[in-house]
Amino acid sequence: MRKRVTVHTLYYTNPASLSKRFPFIESLALKGPPSDFTRTFHHDNRITPWIEQLALEFKYLKELHIRRLVVHDEDLETLARTRGKDLRILKIKMCKGFSTDGLMHVSKYCNQLKTLCLVSYVYNALKDDIWIHQLALNSTVLERFHVRNTNISNTEHLTLLAKNCCNSLISLKIGACSLRELVDAFRYAVRLEHFGGGLIYDEESVLVGFQFPPNTHSLSIGDLPGTRYSSTVVPFLNQIRKLKLGRCSIDYGCHCLLFKRCPNLEVLYSQDHCEDRGLQVLGQFCKKLRKFTYTLLATHVGLIALAKGCTNLESLDVNFTDISNEALECVGTHLKNLRDFRIRVVKEVGIRYLPLDNGVRATLMGCKKLERLHISHWHKGLTNVGLEYIGKYGANLRSLSLTHVGNSNAGLVKLSKGCRKLRKLNLRGCPFNEQVVTTSVFHIPSLRYVWGNSSDRTVLALIRPEFQL
Repeated sequence: MRKRVTVHTLYYTNPASLSKRFPFIESLALKGPPSDFTRTFHHDNRITPWIEQLALEFKYLKELHIRRLVVHDEDLETLARTRGKDLRILKIKMCKGFSTDGLMHVSKYCNQLKTLCLVSYVYNALKDDIWIHQLALNSTVLERFHVRNTNISNTEHLTLLAKNCCNSLISLKIGACSLRELVDAFRYAVRLEHFGGGLIYDEESVLVGFQFPPNTHSLSIGDLPGTRYSSTVVPFLNQIRKLKLGRCSIDYGCHCLLFKRCPNLEVLYSQDHCEDRGLQVLGQFCKKLRKFTYTLLATHVGLIALAKGCTNLESLDVNFTDISNEALECVGTHLKNLRDFRIRVVKEVGIRYLPLDNGVRATLMGCKKLERLHISHWHKGLTNVGLEYIGKYGANLRSLSLTHVGNSNAGLVKLSKGCRKLRKLNLRGCPFNEQVVTTSVFHIPSLRYVWGNSSDRTVLALIRPEFQL
């Protein structure tokens, strides 16, 4: 009997029938419309009917994940009063409508929470952070506390939380805060493994003796200026396995210096300006890298160096100004464990190696484990031949996103003859008319979700007939 269920509320609108069908649910994820449709279908975003049903049924619920929905303070109060004592995990992501008043109810009644995660939410009214103090008083088993959008004006609340949860707290993500204000909290959080925050840096002289908790191996921060805080940061880098960095705010190449000192790095998210140089450094020094996301710009030169050096990569997400078949063939040759590949060409002119059909074929033939493929803004970079290759060689693809690719309707028809495991298809700016899209998607029996647009028209009506094209 199923105990974990995910519901896309845009398509499934009957909470009562869900509780009858799955009376023993322990973990429930409620997801609103995809981000592209959130404004259009705003009326479908309310979570209130689901909360009302949770208060009546779902007696075994321990985990609740809420994503892209409108959540009011009254909803949080009802949830906390009726299910608070049983909840162990509460995650609210990309939601809006509630205030710190609603969070105060969570703090009072959800005293057995092990995970509280508030990500990319929009407060209806940000009054104060007293709710964190209330949470600290009531919690002794909290393991993960993620509140990146919260400005913690009084770090004493955070210190009290770290003190009372010193035996459990392993992950902490907060908003802007200086290292100096975290000294006491870090002293108590001896089991902390992951820290994330928008750090405000102090003078190094103020941080004499400062240390991250001894078990910390994961950082998610705006910047890590190793050249400025060499005595604080550098001795610590050897144990880092996961690193998420924002834009580099100091001298060019700083992050390259950091990468050279992270031989055990496995996961990296970076927005620095090292470009191809950074990818080359990673390929040379970070041999254990498994996941890499780079939001600025690189070329085929950097991709080749990265693929040859970091052969354990499972996930790769990079923006390019230029790319070649040779680079994609290199990916297929060396990255045998790749499961998620996302490439965006952000420069529409000046790309020298078009079309890239053969490179895509080589990638799919070499990366047998590939499940997610995202190809974006390849104007004339991927023809109908390339789409045919995706259908023919993308046997294990479960998610496919295509933007500005193909020559005509024939490309989608050819693609739809393959991809037998595909569940999600996203089409943006492609030259396929609605009739062909409607016909082709039903040739893929495994397909569950289809998103697409052309001239602001959508194929969402395939699932909900009342949505007008």
